[in-house]
Amino acid sequence: MNPGKPAVPPIEGLKDYFWAELLEEENIVENKNVVVIGGGLIGIEVANKLLKKNNRVLIVEMLDEIARGMEMIERALSLKSLKDNNIPVYTGFLATKVDGRKVTILDKEGNTRNLHDIDHVVVATGMRSYNPLEEEIRGKIEYHVISDAHKVGKAQDAIKEAFQVALSV
Repeated sequence: MNPGKPAVPPIEGLKDYFWAELLEEENIVENKNVVVIGGGLIGIEVANKLLKKNNRVLIVEMLDEIARGMEMIERALSLKSLKDNNIPVYTGFLATKVDGRKVTILDKEGNTRNLHDIDHVVVATGMRSYNPLEEEIRGKIEYHVISDAHKVGKAQDAIKEAFQVALSV
């Protein structure tokens, strides 16, 4: 079980979307127009994977930079790939509406822009903690909440946290 769940922003009309499952080979789409909402680590990985399957990719990121949190060499290679493939990157924009094959984005000054002929939307805006089991076991057994069930983080931090808990029990 993966305790973390996607943090899906409130986007009007957003019903059908992909998440990081597109990183799995059996889920990847081909020859489509795809908007990736979120230009962090997962969003950039998804965008580069989509490029390898001949998709037209557009990236929308609310911050002023993309690929934050990536390891330096991986970041440099990923950004080069996006540049070499002329991928439109909209930094400082929020996705506000999905209407059929159109995605509306909004910049910091309140200006809107429409992205047309979109086949798929990928939401890669981060994770939120998810721990449905705790309610069931509270007061019944001793337990420790770790990893994304406690606080969303990196896999290496979760492994370290699990190791420390294992040593303490």
